Amino acid sequence: MLSEVLQELEPGGFVIIRGGSVRNIVGLLHADLHQPGIIGALSHLASAVITVKPVNNARYAVAKISQRKKSGKVMQKVDPTSNLTFNLRLSETEKEAKERVALPFVFSEEKKSAFLKHGRGTGRIMYEPDANDDFDEEDPDDDLDV
Repeated sequence: MLSEVLQELEPGGFVIIRGGSVRNIVGLLHADLHQPGIIGALSHLASAVITVKPVNNARYAVAKISQRKKSGKVMQKVDPTSNLTFNLRLSETEKEAKERVALPFVFSEEKKSAFLKHGRGTGRIMYEPDANDDFDEEDPDDDLDV
C-alpha cells in the first residue's frame, strides 16, 4: 500500500544528500480519493497526522493534530480557535478601517508641539461651582474652642 502511494510521487519530490538519510517525509493525502484502509494504514505509520476539515464557511477550516510519541503514546490536539463565537481574522475593509482610527493618546506633531510649549504658564485654576456643589461661606470650625 505504502509503495503504491510513494510511486505516485514526482521523481524530484525529495532529494537525499549523499551519505545522508531521510529523517522525515511530509505527504499530502486527500481522504476522499482513497479507501479508508489505506488512510488508516498510513495514519498508523505516521508519527504525526494533521486532519483539516472545512467549517460551514469554506474559507476557514479546523485542524486536528494527532501526534505519536516515541513511547507510542498518541497525543491529540484540536485547534483552540475552532469553537470561538467571534472571528479572529480581519477583512481588507476592516484592516483599512482599523488603520484610519485615531488613537486617543497618539498625537500628531502639531498637537504635541501645542501641548509641550516651552512658555511660562500662569498656573491659574479656573473653577465654576455648579448647583450640586455644597459650598458654605462660614468656617465649619468656628464652633471649636481652640
